[in-house]
Amino acid sequence: MKLENIGAIKQFTLPDDWQERRSGAALGVRWERIFQPAGAHNVEINISYRGVPLDEASRKVFAYVLKQGEKNDFDLEEVLALRTVMGMATTGDNQYTNTNPLDSLEGPNFELTALAVRTVAGRLVLRVEGKFKNNRVYSGMFYQAGSEGKMVEEFFLQATTRDEFEHYKPIFDGALNSIVWR
Repeated sequence: MKLENIGAIKQFTLPDDWQERRSGAALGVRWERIFQPAGAHNVEINISYRGVPLDEASRKVFAYVLKQGEKNDFDLEEVLALRTVMGMATTGDNQYTNTNPLDSLEGPNFELTALAVRTVAGRLVLRVEGKFKNNRVYSGMFYQAGSEGKMVEEFFLQATTRDEFEHYKPIFDGALNSIVWR
């Protein structure tokens, strides 16, 4: 299935047995597109824009991190500075940005297991992997959108079990490799 004109993405492909579950969940300028494989309702690929431009400090940090090129190692200050980019209540609320005990109500929502800058279809993106407090397994990327880099879009796979995640991860990687940017 060829999908076109979703935010900063001109096109990408998913297998034909995938279908769009929900589209256009909009609140103001916020939007998301969710795709699922037939018969696997606990797995989704989601592309979204949270509807709020980055503040200037976060935009500069994100641009700076991406300009450094591909990398695997981030110091604590960089992870803290990227919290807004990753989402204050989602992947940005992790064990490095929230030091409350993991099992407490105030603890982090996300256990960050990998953070890297990678090239996807010729563009540098922030790759994030880990697991949410509700045990949903996640792999995604954040990338600049819009002409000034103030917007951040997210493209991710999540599944309720590790087995489902591992089964569909190659399809997600294939979707990333098929991206043509606008």
